[in-house]
Amino acid sequence: MLITIGAFDGFHKGHAELFRLCRDNASSPDDWGVVSFWPHPAEYMHKIPHALFTLRERELIRRVLGIPNMYILEFSEALKTLTPQQFWRLVRERFNADGLVMGRDFHFGLNRAGNAEYLSRLARHDGLSRVIVADLLDKPVYSSSHVRKMIASGNAEGACEALGYPCFMTGRILHGFMRGRTMHFPTANVDIHGRIIPADGVYSSAVRVNGEWHCGAVSVGSNPTFHDVQEARLEVYILDFEGDIYGEELPVFFLGRVRDMRTFPDKEALMTQIAHDTETCRKIYGGAMAIHHDFMERAGYIYDTHILTPEIIRLV
Repeated sequence: MLITIGAFDGFHKGHAELFRLCRDNASSPDDWGVVSFWPHPAEYMHKIPHALFTLRERELIRRVLGIPNMYILEFSEALKTLTPQQFWRLVRERFNADGLVMGRDFHFGLNRAGNAEYLSRLARHDGLSRVIVADLLDKPVYSSSHVRKMIASGNAEGACEALGYPCFMTGRILHGFMRGRTMHFPTANVDIHGRIIPADGVYSSAVRVNGEWHCGAVSVGSNPTFHDVQEARLEVYILDFEGDIYGEELPVFFLGRVRDMRTFPDKEALMTQIAHDTETCRKIYGGAMAIHHDFMERAGYIYDTHILTPEIIRLV
């Protein structure tokens, strides 16, 4: 099997080049795969607060992108302290690798001592004939750190440009204050615990409910008009939908930023602004869904088939 190894947090456009090389050089459509880690090594070592996507979300992306195999290794102290040579031996034996694709800036093993050149020598010494070291897209936007910056600044379009698809998250719908119902804009309060979330503001989104895509107007923040919420919340007003979905999981794809979070003088002024926001959200939604039609259609189909969390493999 031809494999590529990495954290692959987000499967962004830089990663897509590795996948293309795997696909083009595999002996059959299913003869390649991705070897990744959980938790994310940088999260494990407290260099980032959270990974971009959960395991289930990564599994959804993997299937939408047509990656035939994905293997998740448990990142632990034991794995962290393996020398580059020890790590390669375990990976090759566990996955019966007979080919390898990597970016030229790839590092691995204890203290990131191993690099692409060293791994290439190890692989060729083991008799692997398919060893490809690629010069990936060198634009700084094609990196997971750039995607995090875009999300943190509320730049949904920038995150989408780097990923190649809309950034998204899934979360359970919790009971909130039900204030939106009194304003004729009922919202779903989505659990965002332990997640990277966009900067405070209002966003246009696509949400999947009962097997259909709907436009969603997303509010991220602490509802400053009412002064009774301290922590950040993510609430979605789902356009053209009525129903009780408490406790269900809701996928929210961020398509574009509408405006900053603001304090309004009263509830009536807020209602007027929300009505205006929903029309802006519809326009963004229509354009984005047309651009990302294939990805969203496939994501919707796969999501409806009940995505399972992939197994975590312990090597050591």
